[in-house]
Amino acid sequence: MPPRELLFRWLLAAGVFALLLTVFCPAWGAFRLWSRVPEMGGMVETRRGESVLAQVANPGAPIADPLHRAIQWRLLFPIIGHVLHLPPFWFFGLSYLGCFLALTYLAGLLRRENFPWSETALALVVIGAASWFFTSTGWLGYFDSWLALGLLVVAFDPRRWAIILACVLAPWVDERFVLAAPLALLCRWLGRPASLRFKIDGLIPGALLAAFVFVRLGLLTTQSDAGATVGGYLGSRDFLAASLPRIALGIWEGLRGGWVFVVAAVVLLWQRHAHALMLGMALLVLASIGLATAQDYSRSMTMLLPAAVLGLHLARARGVAWLPLALRMSAGGALLLPAHHVMNDAVAPIFNLQHALDALDHPPALAMPEVHELRAIHAMERAEFAEADDALALAIKLAANPAAPARQRGILAATQGRWADARKYFSLMAEHDPQNPDTWLMCAQASHALNEPNAARIEIERALGLAPAGWKTRPDVARFLVKLNAAGARK
Repeated sequence: MPPRELLFRWLLAAGVFALLLTVFCPAWGAFRLWSRVPEMGGMVETRRGESVLAQVANPGAPIADPLHRAIQWRLLFPIIGHVLHLPPFWFFGLSYLGCFLALTYLAGLLRRENFPWSETALALVVIGAASWFFTSTGWLGYFDSWLALGLLVVAFDPRRWAIILACVLAPWVDERFVLAAPLALLCRWLGRPASLRFKIDGLIPGALLAAFVFVRLGLLTTQSDAGATVGGYLGSRDFLAASLPRIALGIWEGLRGGWVFVVAAVVLLWQRHAHALMLGMALLVLASIGLATAQDYSRSMTMLLPAAVLGLHLARARGVAWLPLALRMSAGGALLLPAHHVMNDAVAPIFNLQHALDALDHPPALAMPEVHELRAIHAMERAEFAEADDALALAIKLAANPAAPARQRGILAATQGRWADARKYFSLMAEHDPQNPDTWLMCAQASHALNEPNAARIEIERALGLAPAGWKTRPDVARFLVKLNAAGARK
């Protein structure tokens, strides 16, 4: 291959990768928030990330989060992160690397099929603007890009070692590879039936996948708790308990513009009815299995990705006149139509770069310290002090200036007689609001309660130095001064 051709493939993939990240931007604000405040890990963008980092620390250990126990044995990347001691930034970046490599690999496939550069770029946009890319870049701890790459290798790569490597490694990224591999092999045969070598293209991948099933469902199942077994996971909820419009939206968002070429693959095979029916039935069965076994409807459609690439291949091989127009319309629609992560119990929109950057400066209500401080005040009114303390602790971490929640937490500790804790929080308040005389009054009250009169006097003198005229005649201040002077007189 000429070096110039290879360089252009890499540059094209990088350009499309950057374009997709701009139009369908990850929630950088959620990532930054979680890194600063780990207690916010329950956000959909970061929740699995916590479990995957626990895997990196201890591969194979049970997953504490019941929602993500199914990933206990998806160990390829946790083991890589564990062995290489990758920090979280670089570890989570592996899913981004997978997106770039999948786009680069697809560019190579298309160029090998004599796609011109313009149509290759459009095809990369169509195939890339789909759930496998959105999830890999937008949710931490998801490696769907490597699942997509593995399926493309099995479906279209002419190299024996590449097919074997995909069948050995990809199931440890996501068990759905085993479900989707038969469709990928079918696409391989439908794309080049004359070149099918049964031993290489059928028996060897089948044997490798059967070995994985034996290890995963046989040996490792005995090492899993109920939630991590296949039966435990599937029995945990009814994944089809959603409205038909939501299921339909999940199917669409799985491949988006790529569905045009899935349909094209079936239509272009129609001259051989048996082949078209075979592909259509395989798609229907696999889509049904995906919807019935996954909470994430759109993600489950990644298993059908090889069929979209097969449609591109067949359209180019048969020289259909409508291919350039279909690519332009599909790519335009993929970029312009709203995108979503679709789950059986929620739909999360995907925003562009401008929105993501704005969210860095304007966090959602979930990340506003004032919201958690208000929740704590209401909890204190209901005498639910443990809940109030937790809410104030979170508000302090979230706040750029934690003086206000620190004051509330100090008052809460003081009302419970925890004066050492109260002084700690009042001191935090003083650190961030040193010009407020009431801050130093509260510090002095805590020091007095801890029987530290010298500290109390220093703090009240500082308060008096900052206070406006008449402040010390305020009833609460006057009472404390009398108390403090009385204690000094006794000594």
